[in-house]
Amino acid sequence: EEQLNRELGKINQKEASLIMQITTSWHEKGKIEGKIEGNIEGKIEGKIEGKIEGKIEGKIEDICKFMNRRFNTDPGGVREKVQQVASLEVLDNLLEELFAANTKEEAQAIIDHGIARVLQ
Repeated sequence: EEQLNRELGKINQKEASLIMQITTSWHEKGKIEGKIEGNIEGKIEGKIEGKIEGKIEGKIEDICKFMNRRFNTDPGGVREKVQQVASLEVLDNLLEELFAANTKEEAQAIIDHGIARVLQ
């Protein structure tokens, strides 16, 4: 910026004024482009986060339904435990392991163990 001002001092005032107008318009264009890019990136990140959160919530719902249907457990109690897990991959693995459970106790142990792994 200092160098630009020194160079502008070496040329006539009319040309210096024109160069400053161009520089200012570039600066403003850059600010506008930055805002647009920031908004677009923010919206994309928001959509991705929303989709992931939706998938996590769906997986939690699947686990609750499975436990209720297979072992007649309280969905609210299961949900309270499973909501501690914020990883889609972990929830997916939990559900797969639950398919192999033969008793309610076994299923509860799978959930407890899965939650303990996440909270470590």
